[in-house]
Amino acid sequence: MRICFVNEEYPEETNFGGIATYQKLMCEELVRQGHTVYVVCRGLKKSYTYRENGVIVYRIFVKDFKNKTFASIIYRKKIKNILLNLQDKLDIIETPDWGANTIYFEKYRKVPLVVRLHTPLKIWLKYNKNTLDREKRKILKWEDKILRVSDRITSCSCILKNIVKDEYNLSKDITVIPNPANTKDFYQDSSIEKENLLLFVGSLEERKGVFVLAKALNEIFNKYPKMKFMFIGKDTNRNKYNISTKEVLLKIIDKKYHNRVEFLGQIKNSSLNYYFNKAAIAIFPSLFDNFPYVVLEAMATGIYIVGSKNSGMVDMLDDDSAIYETGNYKSLVEKIIAKYNDFLGTKINSKNIERVNLFNAKLICKKMVDLYRDTIKKYNQDIISKNILEEVLSNVTSDNKILFYKREYAGVANYVYRVYTRRCKYIIKKYIYDYDYDLANVLYDTYQKEGIEIIRPLNSKIINYKEFSYNIFEYKKVSHFKRNFSQDYIKRLLTCNRKVDIKDTVTAKCNKYYLYLKNNQSNLVIRDEVNDIISLYEKISNNKLFKEQYINHGDISLDNVIYSRGKYYIIDFDEVNVSSFLYDFAVVIIKLCVRNDKINMQKYNYFKEEVKKRYSEYTDFDFYISIKYYLCKILLEKFYFYGIGKIDLFSKEQKRDNFVKYIKILESFDKEEKYE
Repeated sequence: MRICFVNEEYPEETNFGGIATYQKLMCEELVRQGHTVYVVCRGLKKSYTYRENGVIVYRIFVKDFKNKTFASIIYRKKIKNILLNLQDKLDIIETPDWGANTIYFEKYRKVPLVVRLHTPLKIWLKYNKNTLDREKRKILKWEDKILRVSDRITSCSCILKNIVKDEYNLSKDITVIPNPANTKDFYQDSSIEKENLLLFVGSLEERKGVFVLAKALNEIFNKYPKMKFMFIGKDTNRNKYNISTKEVLLKIIDKKYHNRVEFLGQIKNSSLNYYFNKAAIAIFPSLFDNFPYVVLEAMATGIYIVGSKNSGMVDMLDDDSAIYETGNYKSLVEKIIAKYNDFLGTKINSKNIERVNLFNAKLICKKMVDLYRDTIKKYNQDIISKNILEEVLSNVTSDNKILFYKREYAGVANYVYRVYTRRCKYIIKKYIYDYDYDLANVLYDTYQKEGIEIIRPLNSKIINYKEFSYNIFEYKKVSHFKRNFSQDYIKRLLTCNRKVDIKDTVTAKCNKYYLYLKNNQSNLVIRDEVNDIISLYEKISNNKLFKEQYINHGDISLDNVIYSRGKYYIIDFDEVNVSSFLYDFAVVIIKLCVRNDKINMQKYNYFKEEVKKRYSEYTDFDFYISIKYYLCKILLEKFYFYGIGKIDLFSKEQKRDNFVKYIKILESFDKEEKYE
């Protein structure tokens, strides 16, 4: 696989923080696993390209401008130019949320994009009181857009995933894969003698919780007269006072303890192992932190750690005794004392060393590669080129030179493209499931015998091209002035003779959903609702009605009947099935006769009586059961796809067709029709 990482941070030249560490570990491990890896990052003095440990690195230098926004734009445009030349060599691009570095490349992008959450600016600003200048406002817009246009989002921790989904109101799923650990440079060194030393490692900024820590130190120093403290990390102005954080810390820490505090500043990563092995406890009191690399590094040395609840440290440490209540200095004092007592008993925390194995770089890279492959597969299903459309169109016409095309719709099951050639207009549907052309063909013939107009594919058999199936239809312009269709037209669809000699397909699907849900409920958060529908299905599925063999459209709705040039046409035969004759009756009632989660009983009774005029063998109870069966099928299907990870029932997209709505319809219908 050919992967490109895009962000300004990459060691050693731009070793600014956790993103740099992550990219270095990932890139070099991916190369070891046989992948081709590119990095596009910032250069501090010049632009140049080189290869390091198998990774091909492009450094971009942009001189300082007084206008910081202009400098940010220039840098991202230079990224765009490099990616334009590179993208034919790439399978996938990964970039962090921070800074949205690929934003100017977006409109030219022809490869999938994975955004890796490290903490976007919007969330960072909540914990770092800072002036919101023009550059930051620009970056906030960029980051918001890059999250929405990405093909996949990954997060290093559950807490960051949940915060980002809430803050940005994202409907798309976010996959949690932790960052890999650096066990090469960080390890227990028994030759280094432990001291009564507490340690903080990280940038000196308010978000890192250093002001809370400073208050706690006054009590710790008072309790332990020989205890010393060391701050390792660069000083910043990232605090509510917009001044040196070090200055603020020295104001909070009592002057009499200043001789016991040392500020070492930023040091080389390679020197940090010594200090972790020397100190008794490492303290990371962040007000928020996604998945701080420095904690993994500390864990590898066997040092005792105190971390913050509002962070990925909860997952990393898996130790409640090491987690303080974020922002509460009294809680921080208690946890430091508890860990110091542990240290006095045993100098090395073996559990931390063992847990680092869970973040093994080989294991993490394998998970990321699996995710990349899945993302590429889905991207290729979604994106279609003009050349492919022309190849598909050549199956039905020589007039296949496309002047214009546009994707009209993308769903779970298919993609719809409107295509213009010199002489005609077409609709091309690309299916990403096993579309049953032959079954749909039976219904085309059935409707035509009954005098019902349809939009039938121009191809006489399904078109298979590069692993996908296609149908091509003549494009018909819809008359907007007559959007609704009459009750007489629906009656014709419901009462036409649809008897076939084909095995039932709906019950087979429902049985599959039912058996999966019956045996796999441990990962379902809606267990009660699932069990209720399972019980309902068990109660009604053996009804003689569902042994019938009638072909149904399966999706008769306002969207699937069009009016063009004085005629109604039924379209979209994607859900054709064989089941009870009353299956389409139930579809019409649920799709067209429901308001405020209740069935309009007047319309229900009207269509019921119209069907009974032609098919008098059906009882009122049969119509009642058909409604329950259809609702049961919808819910079983939704719960099944949720269970296997195909849909997120709680996403914005699914909430437009909320499963709760169907449960409410079931409940209200039972109150109206009291058969049980």
